Amino acid sequence: MRKRNLTAQEFQQELASDESYQKMMRDKEAKRKELEELLNKDEEPLVQEIRDLGFEIDSVWNLVNNKPHQFLESKFTGDYRIAYETLVKHLDFDYHPKTIEGIIRALTEKEAQKIATDKILELFYKETDKNLKWVMANALRTLMTWSKRQKYPEIGEVLKKT
Repeated sequence: MRKRNLTAQEFQQELASDESYQKMMRDKEAKRKELEELLNKDEEPLVQEIRDLGFEIDSVWNLVNNKPHQFLESKFTGDYRIAYETLVKHLDFDYHPKTIEGIIRALTEKEAQKIATDKILELFYKETDKNLKWVMANALRTLMTWSKRQKYPEIGEVLKKT
């Protein structure tokens, strides 16, 4: 017997009436909300310190990819160089890996080179989480000159594994 091709609308209707699928989606959403609440609480000290510097952010992730974009609405856009030292300081805090990732991605700016490179390089050699190690290697690729990166071949090796 040949299967009939469903339209997108028919498929959506099938999923809407599939109780096991709906339960899976509710469970997935509950887990997402739980993680979101955990991460919001986790990064409170960092967010407050950045706010004290005069930046209206809700999350460290507001600083990531914060260049104005015609299609994306951002909570914050602009220069946040005066926050680099605070971001680096908070790399020593015991945060959830997603918060650490946000800090490192916020520091992945050429202008953060002098302030962030040594700390991220130090953490790179201690990190065991593959995702965070890659995020650090990617940041170091931006922060270090090509010739300096050649002294640390492990950075390139981590980036090649993706």
